[in-house]
Amino acid sequence: MSENVAKQVYVFCNICQENIALDATDIDVGKTKGGIATVLSVHGEPFHAILVYLDVKHKIRGTEYPTYLQIAESASINIEHITQDEDEELPNLSEIISAFGEKQTAAISSFAQIIAQLIMGNFLYLVHNNTRIANVVKNQLDALFTKQRTSLFVISYDEIDNVSGMRPTIFDLQMGTFISKGLAVDTPYLDQFISDSLKEKNGFSILQNEYSKLMYSYRRLWELLNSGARTYTKKKLAYLIAIDESLIPLLLQMIEHDGVDVSERVTS
Repeated sequence: MSENVAKQVYVFCNICQENIALDATDIDVGKTKGGIATVLSVHGEPFHAILVYLDVKHKIRGTEYPTYLQIAESASINIEHITQDEDEELPNLSEIISAFGEKQTAAISSFAQIIAQLIMGNFLYLVHNNTRIANVVKNQLDALFTKQRTSLFVISYDEIDNVSGMRPTIFDLQMGTFISKGLAVDTPYLDQFISDSLKEKNGFSILQNEYSKLMYSYRRLWELLNSGARTYTKKKLAYLIAIDESLIPLLLQMIEHDGVDVSERVTS
């Protein structure tokens, strides 16, 4: 007989700009029609809510923000300024990925590297002789990384020699290759997540939330490991930075490449 054990996953809330923990069980998800469960999280000050759709693998398949929230006998709270994801006119994820290479597998790999560099705050330069074309790609990326500050620029080939800074990332949009990869990061998780998101109609929204979730936790991790000399287990870190424990290895690898001594601060 299966145990009804709750699994904790995280979703990024656009209202409070934080990662929010959700609890759901295999039984809760498995018994729902189509294998999609809905979890409503009411949190924050003032109260607001996010409705999250989870699949049988406890992956987030979509989010909504209710226009009104009514708690017990209190008056309804109007949160009309938050729109639902599916009502927004969002860019097509396939079109964004195609800008990074003709072969989808290679394009996904390049895109995953670019996401990793932007999370770490690394400078990213998109190169194209026609800067109008490059700016279209930049605008698509800006839409994906909305409300997150990124160091993303468009330059021509003539300007490459003027790029400065340590380990910048330079991507040639015309050739679909990196001129400079920046920090070396293994990104199998991001590669797989992007591939899975491409299969969904709302893939852009799903990836947008995952990026925001990683960005939030990366900032928390940076602050934590750069203050004091305390050591942490990976499980404790996941709790403190509000992220799924399965993502801790990726974030630790990224922050280590960004100059933080992980071996002295993190234990198994």
